Amino acid sequence: MYTYLSLDIGTTGTKVALVSETGKTIRDAYAEYPIDAPRSGFAEQDPEAWWNAIVAGSQSLRDSNPDEMAAVTAIGICGQMHTHVYLDGKGTALRSAITWMDQRAQHIVEDLNADKKLSAMIMDETSNNATSTYTAPQVSWIQKNDPDTWARTKHVLVAKDYIKFRLTGEMMTDYSEASGTLLFDVRNRKWSDAMFNLFSIPRSVFPDAAPSTTIIGRVSGEVARLTGIPEGTPVANGSADNSAAALGAGMTEKGQVTLIIGTAGVISACSDAPLPDERNRVLCWNYCLEDRWINLGVMQTAGESLNWFKNAFETGSDKSSGDIFSVYDEETADVPDGCDGLLFLPYLNGERTPYWDPHARGVFFGVNIKSTKAHFVKSIMEGVSFALRHNIETVESLGMSVDQVQAVGGGLKSPVWLSVLSQIIRRPINTIANPHTGNVGNSIIAGLALGEFSSVQDAVGQLIKVERTVESPPSDIYEKRYSHFIGLYEDLKDRFATYNRDSMN
Repeated sequence: MYTYLSLDIGTTGTKVALVSETGKTIRDAYAEYPIDAPRSGFAEQDPEAWWNAIVAGSQSLRDSNPDEMAAVTAIGICGQMHTHVYLDGKGTALRSAITWMDQRAQHIVEDLNADKKLSAMIMDETSNNATSTYTAPQVSWIQKNDPDTWARTKHVLVAKDYIKFRLTGEMMTDYSEASGTLLFDVRNRKWSDAMFNLFSIPRSVFPDAAPSTTIIGRVSGEVARLTGIPEGTPVANGSADNSAAALGAGMTEKGQVTLIIGTAGVISACSDAPLPDERNRVLCWNYCLEDRWINLGVMQTAGESLNWFKNAFETGSDKSSGDIFSVYDEETADVPDGCDGLLFLPYLNGERTPYWDPHARGVFFGVNIKSTKAHFVKSIMEGVSFALRHNIETVESLGMSVDQVQAVGGGLKSPVWLSVLSQIIRRPINTIANPHTGNVGNSIIAGLALGEFSSVQDAVGQLIKVERTVESPPSDIYEKRYSHFIGLYEDLKDRFATYNRDSMN
């Protein structure tokens, strides 16, 4: 018997898990940490909190499962993209890490995008448009506003690469993480000299980039004594968390899509060639498999829309308890498709893809005398599903044919929502038996790095099982509603912007 140790450095906490050779999570430990906001628009984290979470989680697993910890053969790791830490020549963190949520570089990004020639060059070099989420504009902010830190900076590492450095003493990143810096040539899988020159960043500040399945180093003796991880355990290069989760859902071939309904909604579409979106609607990044790319669509509030509804309109004894999806399934079972004319735009906190509209807001349209609580609940399920379909069709407009959807996430616990989603996106949906897809993806990458699997297809066949396939018949009602859904946003987008400006005055 052997096991993998899966490390997932998330935005609000880190999970450390022991995973069996069959992909089953034996036990995991989770530690939360805060996001600090020293100024409006800032979002920072203490990188030591990530390391402390790794140490505490590993010690917990060592104490609870000593035999399985002793049997760890490799470490697979993933983490939040873009979030990065500044290190001096000795590898000591110089300041708090800047997270992907941070908006301090927005004015820098606006200046870049306002220059059409410069914007076109950035797209040509990176296959993406500049946003404040990417690492390079945030580095530019540090250069201009914190010159003392920049003068002492010798290395910049994203979150999971910093943890790898602490484990092994080695610095390296992978293609999927590098594509989130706005310094990487996504098409050719190499750093872009032109982008380093644009941002006046020495190339030496960022580590070399290599495939996710590269063994970058081994756990040091000091770390082994501290954590209980066996000394000399090989550490895989790893990937961005969204890539690991998609791989753990079985996404390996072009035309496959992984769809997640969690707090946010995410679709990751796999291709065998980069498909940049010149209209800047969806993202184009490297995948955790060396000869694959992904187009990513991200919604701000998917499952969160239902949580918002529950918190906003249910109080006291009327508040739904237990699993919200089970409760709402019962309540919406008799609501007809189309909700008797009620339509929901799920833009409660602006929207990312494909609109990138911070002014967009949620709308219930068509409220009428038949509208009940159950109608509102099901209309939320339908509205989120329409938005996910729009993202899928946006990816298809780039020249990809989506023929298979792998679905994970809490929202898909709901049979009603799953059926609605299948009808609206008009494709069969495979749900995955093992919900811990990040752990599975990390284990596949670690196993491939060790040569435990003959191929990624072999790994998927061994570790991933489809729970069921949902294929609902097409719906004329939903086709008509979808057209109105798209048109309603177009009718309101200018109004959103002016209304929000007026509301702030």
